[in-house]
Amino acid sequence: MSYAFLLALEALGPQQRAVLLLRDVLDYSVRETAAALGLSEVNVKTSHHRARRAMASYDTRGQRPSGELEARTRAALERFLTSLMLDDVPGMEAALAESVRALSDGAGEFHAARVPLVGRALVIRFFRKLVARRGVGRSELRLLNGMPAVITEFPPGNPHEGPRVVTRVEIDADGRITEIHAVLATRKLHAVRFWDTEPAR
Repeated sequence: MSYAFLLALEALGPQQRAVLLLRDVLDYSVRETAAALGLSEVNVKTSHHRARRAMASYDTRGQRPSGELEARTRAALERFLTSLMLDDVPGMEAALAESVRALSDGAGEFHAARVPLVGRALVIRFFRKLVARRGVGRSELRLLNGMPAVITEFPPGNPHEGPRVVTRVEIDADGRITEIHAVLATRKLHAVRFWDTEPAR
């Protein structure tokens, strides 16, 4: 599942989410879904219809993962991060869409923006301040949920700031970044490791 799809699922209630996953992802029939969830077939059909309607905005704007989209996303992410490390403001401006949004998820465990940051100038200012305060950290580009993302690990410091963050982006048709998602919550990153810290098999 794409990260954007997982975010869209969060807008659904538990029953709608379960029905949608069983019907659309696992290809259960209405009868099989009803039996699995202890619902009537009518309830399954109603929940599925409401879930599909709620997911309409994702279906409209979502880009299906592909090799071409992966390459363009990787290029956009690398372009933005390189400009950020060099404090190249024009480079960052060129990498970001004018209405770019940045969201961070600390799950109440670490400091994170309470509301999305919207607009190129605000997003650039935020990331420049972050680098000035925390430094560059150790980074590695990986494929997560089928698309490029960067894992960054910081030296021990403020206990309220996440020691590890995964950053991934969405891009528009011109290859500019429209959304930046940063995940800091430990419980959401417990399976994410650097290559050289993977357990031996």
